Amino acid sequence: MDLRRLRYFVAVAEELHFGRAAERVHVVQSAVSQQLKLLEDELGFTLIKRSRQDVSLTLLGEVFLPEAREILKRTDEAVRRLKASASGVVGRLSIGFVDNVLWTLLSPIIRDFRERWPHVDLKLIPMDRDVQVEAIAAGTVDIGIIPSPSHLAAAVKTEVLISAPLMVALPSANVLALKAVVEMADLATEPFVTFPLQMNSRILDLLKTACAGAGFTPRVAQEGGQLHTLLSLVSAGLGVTLVPKWVAQLPQPGVVFRDLADFSTPYELLLAWKGDEPNPSTVTFREVAHDVVQLNQAGASRASNP
Repeated sequence: MDLRRLRYFVAVAEELHFGRAAERVHVVQSAVSQQLKLLEDELGFTLIKRSRQDVSLTLLGEVFLPEAREILKRTDEAVRRLKASASGVVGRLSIGFVDNVLWTLLSPIIRDFRERWPHVDLKLIPMDRDVQVEAIAAGTVDIGIIPSPSHLAAAVKTEVLISAPLMVALPSANVLALKAVVEMADLATEPFVTFPLQMNSRILDLLKTACAGAGFTPRVAQEGGQLHTLLSLVSAGLGVTLVPKWVAQLPQPGVVFRDLADFSTPYELLLAWKGDEPNPSTVTFREVAHDVVQLNQAGASRASNP
């Protein structure tokens, strides 16, 4: 059924005048009359009674009018939702992330995104860097937050979300906590708590490189698969570890964070997504993520320089 004919019928039925109906739908009167006749022929019954004096609905026309309105309403709504989905306003978005993003970053990003785009359903999936890259390339995850560098499939695009040096997390009772700034050599005799080697963690890579640069190999006392586990081990006095700077913005009981004087290699988080035919919501998510990180860094800067 031609939707244009339905629109012409509704216009005539509501105006009860062919001339006014034609003006309303922006066509000539003869076109309205012709298309209405074709609609009646298609349906097999008369919708409009015509005379020189007036225009009125037949009984069947009265029955059909609310149905025609509903068809047009649902069609218009479907078109609006389709356009909204194409622009990232509605739809679904699956997001992979490494666990250190939970500290000060992910919550405000998700909160702001939901405030701006409440009709996009979000699915959050914690996963390590390599698993995220594989999932993005396969199309099972729309966008990921991963450390750099990473071995990327050709289809996966990235951009830097945040970059900052690592800091050392110390038990509050550790004598090094009395120093304003710690050098890597100060940690030579300290036990470390780290991610397992098989996790292929970027933080662990940077830690080992920094220790080697200071002339020692870290003595690993305990391992943990998540950052909050490592910080709990630090709080218990079992060792020290290195963490991204944004992690240090949240107080941890029994833990102090200190800058490292001779640690210059930044730890970066990337936004990663599939470059060919991406979910439109990835564009809006990236915009929100950058906005939140900029505000977060500005707030942290003000807090450290009152």
